Amino acid sequence: MKSKESTLDRAVRFTRNLEWLEHVEKVIPSGCSTLAKAPERLFPGYTPVCCAEARNSRFIDIDGNEWLDCEMAMGTAPWGHARHEVQLTVIHQLKKGTSYSIPSDIELECAELILERFEGRYPSLRFTKSGADAVSGAVRLARAGSGKSRVIATAYHGWHDWSAYGYYGRETKERGIPVDIERTTIWIDKPSPERIEAQIQSSPEDIACIVLCPNEWQREPLEQVVSLCRSLDIIVIFDEVTSGIRMGKQATAGEYDIWPDLLCISKGMANGLPLAAVMGPEHLMSLSGQVRFSNAHSSETTALAAAIACERLMKSAKVWPSWREATIRIMDLIEAELVLLGLTDQLVLKGTYASFSISSILEENFHTDPFREFMVKRMAHFGIFTKGYFIFSDAHTREELLWVEEALLQTLSDWKEVLKQEHFSN
Repeated sequence: MKSKESTLDRAVRFTRNLEWLEHVEKVIPSGCSTLAKAPERLFPGYTPVCCAEARNSRFIDIDGNEWLDCEMAMGTAPWGHARHEVQLTVIHQLKKGTSYSIPSDIELECAELILERFEGRYPSLRFTKSGADAVSGAVRLARAGSGKSRVIATAYHGWHDWSAYGYYGRETKERGIPVDIERTTIWIDKPSPERIEAQIQSSPEDIACIVLCPNEWQREPLEQVVSLCRSLDIIVIFDEVTSGIRMGKQATAGEYDIWPDLLCISKGMANGLPLAAVMGPEHLMSLSGQVRFSNAHSSETTALAAAIACERLMKSAKVWPSWREATIRIMDLIEAELVLLGLTDQLVLKGTYASFSISSILEENFHTDPFREFMVKRMAHFGIFTKGYFIFSDAHTREELLWVEEALLQTLSDWKEVLKQEHFSN
């Protein structure tokens, strides 16, 4: 493993990265079929844009440069890239076949392991391949189970019409979304118990469900919202697509001991292979066939095999997530450094040990935030890859986390110097 010093001293070249970028944009719109990985969110010439291989907490770009990965495939690789136990299980399954014409025993085995981890809170689940499909499937189940049609959306819940409508500024024609989507989707910006209650009281009729990302809430206000919705027979859906594996063994729901009617998990449950699930009570889950909640590849076996390996790793883990304590320490140090440098009126630390970021207070668009650009480029100087969020894994060593800690504190200090220079030049 390379040390921090040897990484800083290396000669970084982006020749092939830039050649690839010029070519790919002519073939694949946005340069990648996954929007969050698109080169437009990176800084070509400062950061890599194309990966050749990844292992543990590192990846190598197509120019041969090695990077400490603090993105971890959007958090989908919580056990580290190319985890040995997962690889062996997937290879064994590949030899037996990847997709069958009838159900496979591995699907039942995987489902029972996941339900066991949640200690019988839910009797059944349904698999799909993406988080967006899982949450949209839960909405369909809620509508069928309640006999009502309107859904309250509060965050990004995937690219489907009902979610994208509000998250992307209530634009319809520009996004290819039907203009009458507002008849069935209620979007609440910057949700709070007060805003949600006011919205429900103003139009209480025909609300089937509310979709919440619990990791974005403090416990008490979340409990308040859930209690309100339960009292009005509004089905509660937790979108734990990104947080379900990373917050704890039983997701944020378990950490808070606040349980939704339908719980959606995805990212990380198969350590990078596509898999998602919806868990819920029998009276709702039994409607899965009725609402045609299905996908041709939901029962594909390699992702299920990977998920089984991950469940076994999770079961044997004494502490999960393993990076929790170190990340809380980093966040505490950042908070203290912001105060020390007098930056609290400009920068804010957001998130949890599952994923955190530092951003400008006055810049609402994270991707156009000048501090994000500065930070991403500075971290690249240290050999650390991030898009502005910091997402760790079980493969990150203590030394590597200290490396990130030192690089972040230095970046904040450098930003303070930039502000001083701008002040004097004005």
